[in-house]
Amino acid sequence: MKLKAKETGVGGKLFAPELLSNWLITKTMPIFPVSRKVIVLLLPLMLILPGCLTTGPTIAESAFHGTEMDSNLWAPLFTLQDQNEDLWSLEDYRGKTVIMAFIYTRCFDTCPAISASLTSVRGKLSQDELNNTEWVSITIDPWYDSPSVLQNWTSERGYNWTHLTGADTAVTPILDSYGVAPISYEDNSSEGYGFAHAQPTYIIDETGHFQVVWSEEDIPIDLFVEDIRVLLGQME
Repeated sequence: MKLKAKETGVGGKLFAPELLSNWLITKTMPIFPVSRKVIVLLLPLMLILPGCLTTGPTIAESAFHGTEMDSNLWAPLFTLQDQNEDLWSLEDYRGKTVIMAFIYTRCFDTCPAISASLTSVRGKLSQDELNNTEWVSITIDPWYDSPSVLQNWTSERGYNWTHLTGADTAVTPILDSYGVAPISYEDNSSEGYGFAHAQPTYIIDETGHFQVVWSEEDIPIDLFVEDIRVLLGQME
């Protein structure tokens, strides 16, 4: 029996734009009457330093290429089963930068693109960088993607990172809390259904806080690598 996930809910709160780092500090300067002589004296300084006199908002340049999130947000903790039938808990990976994606084995469009991007990104990192990161994907289809299905699928495609599944009652709340919110639909596959879903790929820092999210299926490899290295550099 398939459980049709809601389009909105807990996940909408985490993935909503209003929770991204988008706060600005606006300062205004008081205006005082001054004499013509003072204006003449100040004019050269005004021409040299025009940026110092602006009264508009100042936007700090982000260190990341992806969408920077509110770094006060904790990534929701969970425990699921990996392709080897071992338990995997997010909390166990404090001290590492975690890259988290959401895919399923019967997806033939966006999911292969995301997996290919992750493979390419991993190939750009040094062994030391890989040792300081944890890579994980969570299935969107726990009804079909059993540990054995995931194990065969990862072996056939050479995906050498952790793939998670579990009971639908365990997986669906996690998908919602991370803003994936899949919507099931009927199709012509042997299973009779597929999913439309958001496709966030998160970078979570070593303390367990959200830092960056990429929403593209074709992730810009070099830019994603740079985002990871920003966080790895902060760990040093």
